[in-house]
Amino acid sequence: MSLSKVTLGFGVVVVAGATIAFVLQSQPRAKLQEENSALRLQVTQMQIENANLSNRLADAGDFKRRATAQLTELLKLRSDVGSLQRQMGEIGKLREEIQRLQAIPPNPQLLPAGVEALEQQSQAALESLNRAKQGMLGFILFANENQQQFPASFEQAAPFFKEGLEPIALNFEIVYVGSVTNITNAAGTIVLREKHATPTRDGRWQKTYGFADGHAEIHAEPDGNFDPWESQHLIPPPSNP
Repeated sequence: MSLSKVTLGFGVVVVAGATIAFVLQSQPRAKLQEENSALRLQVTQMQIENANLSNRLADAGDFKRRATAQLTELLKLRSDVGSLQRQMGEIGKLREEIQRLQAIPPNPQLLPAGVEALEQQSQAALESLNRAKQGMLGFILFANENQQQFPASFEQAAPFFKEGLEPIALNFEIVYVGSVTNITNAAGTIVLREKHATPTRDGRWQKTYGFADGHAEIHAEPDGNFDPWESQHLIPPPSNP
């Protein structure tokens, strides 16, 4: 075998070896590039998903705020309707009383005083109903911003009282402190109670109450004993262990 053939054969072997080495080196590099591309695609997908999640969270926050506002407005409207219905009932009673007074033979000395007293009683009753309604509206607004917990004092709910703290705190007391979710019958559960009963012209005694659903009403008893009726509308405090 001539030297040129040996040299040529050696050159072929060297070139083949270099080609194999290049191919072997290129395979991990191509695989690495493929893996990098896959990782970049995953990162991009995660970024898109994170953006979508952020948008959904923002939408959920907006929905919660709108739902809270709508619930507050609904409760206010429900309270207004209930208060109006009960006020109409009180007005009906006052009309009956006026008709009764009108049926009495006129007495120039007694009739004006009787009508004036009746008007004062009617005005006082309407003011008491309005205070109880405003107090309950403030309590409901407070609960909406405090994990559905009614306030333990009037001072806590003071920012939500339309007419200020004093008219409500001076005339009413809190008889239920706790979560709204623990009340099964909001329309029949007393939260606020007028401190002092007032006499009516027919010889009874009356008090104004604010209920958990936001409405207010006046209840009268002939002997001034409200305990039996109140016991049916109060949630007793938890007993001490």
